[in-house]
Order: sequence, then C-alpha cells, then structure tokens
Amino acid sequence: MNMKTLNEWVEELKSWEMPVLQRSVREISKLAGRAEKVTAGEIAEVVLRDPLMTLKVLRLVNGMSRSRLSNEITTVEHAVMMLGVGPFFNRLSNLKAVEEDLKTLDGALPGLMQAMSRAHHAAWQARDWANFRADMKSEEVYIGALLYDMGEILLWAYAPEQALQIRRLVRRNKIGLAQAQKEILGFDSRELQFALAEVWRLPELMQLFMHSENSVQPRVLGVTLAASVARLAETGWHGPALLADYEVIAGMLHMHLDEVVHMVYRNAVVEARHWNWYGVPPAAALLPMLPGDWPEEPGDTEASPQPIEVPEVSLTPHPDVLSQIMAEIAAHLDGTLDLHDMMALVLKGMHEGIGLNRVVFALMSADRSALKAKYVVGAEPDSPLRQFQIDMTTRHLFSRLMEKAQGIWLSESNRKTLEPMIPFGIRQLLGHGEFFAMSVFLHGKSVGLFYADSKHDGGALDEKRYLEFKQLCLRAAQGLAHLAKKK
Repeated sequence: MNMKTLNEWVEELKSWEMPVLQRSVREISKLAGRAEKVTAGEIAEVVLRDPLMTLKVLRLVNGMSRSRLSNEITTVEHAVMMLGVGPFFNRLSNLKAVEEDLKTLDGALPGLMQAMSRAHHAAWQARDWANFRADMKSEEVYIGALLYDMGEILLWAYAPEQALQIRRLVRRNKIGLAQAQKEILGFDSRELQFALAEVWRLPELMQLFMHSENSVQPRVLGVTLAASVARLAETGWHGPALLADYEVIAGMLHMHLDEVVHMVYRNAVVEARHWNWYGVPPAAALLPMLPGDWPEEPGDTEASPQPIEVPEVSLTPHPDVLSQIMAEIAAHLDGTLDLHDMMALVLKGMHEGIGLNRVVFALMSADRSALKAKYVVGAEPDSPLRQFQIDMTTRHLFSRLMEKAQGIWLSESNRKTLEPMIPFGIRQLLGHGEFFAMSVFLHGKSVGLFYADSKHDGGALDEKRYLEFKQLCLRAAQGLAHLAKKK
C-alpha cells in the first residue's frame, strides 16, 4: 500500500474543518447566549483550555487578508478584539465536537485527551515562568507551549487509526515517538506541524516557539522546557531527565534548584484542577495522587473477598486491553458503574492488560487495625492470598506504606533493604517474588491498597509494568471518586 506523502497530508488538512472539545462547544454556546455582555477576555479564557480551539481561532484570524490586519495576531484575546465579539460568535457558530469523531474507535479518544492534557500542563508551566521573568506578553508563551506539539494532537484528531498504530509501535518496540511516526507515516508529527503552520499562516512567533533549535532565546527555551517537563511527568516526577530540565530552568530563572522543583510542583497541582476538561488523570496525580472523594468504607469488613471473574490468559501484557479498559473507566465517570463493576474493570486491566498474575484490592478496616482483602484476581481457590489480611498495629513495610500516598516495587535491587521490613507471616502469605503495592489516601487518611505480583511468571517485574500499575491505580481512584459523589 502506497504511503501518503507529507505534501498530500498537508493538502488534506489545509482546509479541514477542525473539531474542538465538546466542552468548548458548550462553553462557547453559553457565552454566545449573552454576547452583548461578554468580553474578549472571557472568550479567551474558554478558548485557551482547548488546544484545537486555540489553533482554530489563530488559524481563522491570521488567514484573513493581511490588508485587514496591521500585524500578526499572536493571542486569542487580540484575535477576538480584531474580529469583534459578535462576528466571532457568528464565524464559530457551527463548532463540531471531536468526541463524536473518535467515540467508535477504542483508545483513540483517551489518546487525544492525554495529548491535550499534556499541552495544557506545558502551557501552564510556561506562562508561570514567563510571568516570573516579568514577560509582559505571557499569553504568547502560553499559546506557544499549548501548540508546541500540535502535530501530535492533530494526528489523534484527524488520523486516529495511525495514531494508535504509532502508539502500539512505540510500546512494542520500545522506540521513540518520532521514529515510530516515521515508520508509520514516512514523516514525524513535527514535520507535519511545521508545514501546516506555514500554509495556515500561523504567526511567525508561534512557528519560532515550535523550533527547538531556537531555544537559546529565553521565551522559546521556556516553551521547550515546559513541553519536556509535561511529557516526562506523565511517567513519574523523578528521574535524571527531569532533573536536567530543572537545572536548566534554575539557570533561566536564576533560582535555586529546590525552588524550581517547588514551583513546578505547585504549577502542576494548580493546573490539575482543570482535569475535567480532558477526562484523564493529570500529571500531578503522580506527585503522588491528590486528595479526592472516595466511596465510604463498607461496613461489613469481615466479609470474604468478592470474586471477580477474569478469564485465564497468558501473562503476556495486552496494551490494547489496558487502553480499552482505561477508556471504559473514563467513559463511566458519571457513576453509571457500581463499585463491583468498576473494580472488575480495574483488576482485569491489571491482570490481562498489564500481565500481572495475582491482584488484590484491600480496604482498611473500620477500626484501622488491619488491611483486609476486598477483591482478589488470579489466585488459586486455596491460595493464602485470598485471605489477605495485614495487621496495621505493628511497624513494618506495609504499615509504613500506608502512612502516606505512595507506591513501591519490591525488586532484586532493593530486596536486601525492604525484605527485612516484612514480617515472616506476611512473606509466607505473599510468597518470595517481586511485587507492586500502592496505597490510596483521602484527606490524609489511608483507605486502601492495591497489591499485584507475577508469581507464575518467574516473579520478575519491570519498569513499564510498574508505571502502568500506578496509572491504573490512579484511574481507579478517579472512577471511585465519582461513585462517591453519586451517593
């Protein structure tokens, strides 16, 4: 099959009627209902939450005849003022929701939303750093970061099948995103966005922000670093790559390293309050997770663990299953699943999607004296794990784990340090292989714990599965929080 050239892609996208978030459609419609009282700033506040809507507005206004515009339009507020509030609503009266285009393709909508959430996080960081540098036009920097990876966002919105193929290739072959894009498309998403930026006549400043080679300029450097931090933070807030970025940010802002880390964390937490625009866990959830409403603890803590039917499968991870389950949980954040159904999805994701052999969700007892199994998957009928119960009145690894929201991976590299902290009886219960565990907190109060291992797979675990385990724990927390709100 012949592969479309970059020029053919650009030609198709040149006049594409770009969809936007459903939330943008609703909010713009509300504002249009009181157009005579709405300010350009109010409109900009809505538009700037949505990278596609932001791109649509800048494309519209900068595509107008240059004879009508004295200069390039680089901010949304300026764009609205140039068009006029009334004409703005008239020109954008038939917005199309991107969710409608992607709802039938499993995994596509979560992929797009993750890219949109990442872009918003990057924009939030970049604007705050620009304000710290007393940049009088920090909205330009915000938009530069919001659209820094617009090519990737456009792929998810316009060509979701190819975007999913690219993601599978990255995960299967453990290669970089750009390399995978070139194998599937023949070019990478940044080449696509550079070409589109020209044909759409986006401001030269926005094109400058997109080119990393111009990062010697302070404003562009901030955009590039913000995009890097936002992407790296999706897989955890620790690591040499993030530390290297922090050091460059410290130099750029003339701050101490610890001040930079605090600033970045604070920005992530504040930005995360807008997560419901995208419906995916924000990067700040890995700081670790933020407090949130959870279901009340069941009164019958003595009940036997409830069985969840999961078919026997090989322990080979199934990324498509994991992606589908993550999307299904996100699609039911309206509380349409009960607790049992929600946990069935989560544990199936860990068992089938991630390839973890035995999975337990344990609740803290009402008197806080013990962790007791509520749901168990993958253990034999007579396995001691089905009677998972850990005394919380003594000091050991699990009681320490429940002191704050955190995860742990017992591996060969830390076994000598951690294993002495596990009482003999608990070790007999769990076995002697590697395991993952993650505590769950609400307003400073521990409410439960996820445990998973791969006992029948040689016991060895890896970084990729640990990351996916933590992400699914966070998605479970998000789903259960909505169940609590329904009560």
